Amino acid sequence: MAGGRKREWMRKKMATVAGSGRQRPSPRWALRIRALSAALRRPRLRHVDVVQLVYENVVFYLMWVIESVVVLAKLCFFFLRFGFRL
Repeated sequence: MAGGRKREWMRKKMATVAGSGRQRPSPRWALRIRALSAALRRPRLRHVDVVQLVYENVVFYLMWVIESVVVLAKLCFFFLRFGFRL
């Protein structure tokens, strides 16, 4: 029954809260947390690919110019089609 499972869950939850006050994480989670914190503290050597960096910047600015032209063209079309009075 659904009510029985809910009561059992509440009983376990209340026993955990009332018992020790703070529950320790499972060993698997403790291992994951330790691995993550160690990975964040480890110094990283970053290999910077200059060609990729330049390529990304060129593509970004090229897309920025193309988007600006498209937006300006749509604005001009709107004003030429519907007139300048609002």
